[in-house]
Amino acid sequence: MPRQQLPPQIRKVSIRDRKSGRSVLRYEVTVDTGTRIDVKVDEAGLSKSVTRRTQSRRRYATEQEARAALAATLNSVNNGLYVHTSQLTVAMAIEYWLESKHSLKPSSLHGHRTNLQPVIAELGQIPIQKLTKPDIESLVRNLREGGLPSPSGRPRKPWSARTVNYMLSLVTAILADQMAQGNVIRNVGAMVERLSVETPEMQTLTRAEVDKLLHHIAREQLPQAWQLAMHGMRRGEIAGLRWQDVDLDKGKLKVTNTRIAVGKAIVEGPPKTKKSRRTLPISKPLEAVLRTAKAQQARDRLLLGADYDETPYVVRLPSGHAVHPNLLTFRWGKILENAKLRHVRLHDARHTCATLMHLQGIPIAVIAAWLGHASAAFTLSVYAHSQEDALAEAAGSFS
Repeated sequence: MPRQQLPPQIRKVSIRDRKSGRSVLRYEVTVDTGTRIDVKVDEAGLSKSVTRRTQSRRRYATEQEARAALAATLNSVNNGLYVHTSQLTVAMAIEYWLESKHSLKPSSLHGHRTNLQPVIAELGQIPIQKLTKPDIESLVRNLREGGLPSPSGRPRKPWSARTVNYMLSLVTAILADQMAQGNVIRNVGAMVERLSVETPEMQTLTRAEVDKLLHHIAREQLPQAWQLAMHGMRRGEIAGLRWQDVDLDKGKLKVTNTRIAVGKAIVEGPPKTKKSRRTLPISKPLEAVLRTAKAQQARDRLLLGADYDETPYVVRLPSGHAVHPNLLTFRWGKILENAKLRHVRLHDARHTCATLMHLQGIPIAVIAAWLGHASAAFTLSVYAHSQEDALAEAAGSFS
């Protein structure tokens, strides 16, 4: 049987054996594998991508091994499964992925960056193709135990299971993007087991506590802010509400603007979803507080004159300056303390609003529209909670 001729991708080469120093015969396999993207860093420290045509070149001791390798490589290339050698690191892959998220709101992007920071710090220098499941699992253990350095240099507190799972979901999405680009062959982030999470029970104020709070806030600064909170508005919606969106004569207000703290910056813009942009009727108690606030701001303007900093917001300081959203959270805690009420988060006022409306028999679809939710089922599962007085009333129905 005549000997088969070698394919053009295989050639015999003579090389010097490193151990013996003698010449040995090897079969060199060279295959065109398409293009790859290399990352180069210029003198200014800026990275840029360069597209290059690539070849795979390997040597084998026998012709049989060379033919098998050639067939396997050609099959991977033809089916789009061949993975080029890449200098891309984990940190670079994260940055490219974040830069590709053009539709994300600044607050969401900031949240992604914050949760990916320990990944960059601990695993950022690893080539993306060499990242392993144990690498990620080791990071998870360290985050759960706490002690890793934060950007400020202080040790990190232990991360909750929910936050760790959030980080894992981001890593998995980044690696899925790298798989789609042909830079990695498997998604090791998807292989890491998620932590079990217990959904915390939301805290809400009872009817009696709400009555006590509403009587108390009349003596506090910015009473309109706390009335808006008890009417179910988000913190960013309260901070961003403008007088141009309030019509006291018609008894309506429009939620069309938010002011959100993103790191050290304040980002102003429309609410996060279409359903969040809504028009609400103004209740009688809220109308009274808003009229009082408007009159007080007019007195502040006359008192300070040129020193008054005119801003368009319903909730503003006596100087006219806009209120920082974080200040609302701080003042809320002080108000509960002054009113001798148990501490609940400012966002829990929104939960309280939904729950009390639900207990009064208002349809869940109406509550969802009031809160600006797209799904009534989400409103029912997350925002409406049973309270002890309501359960006691239910127990009485068996009598």
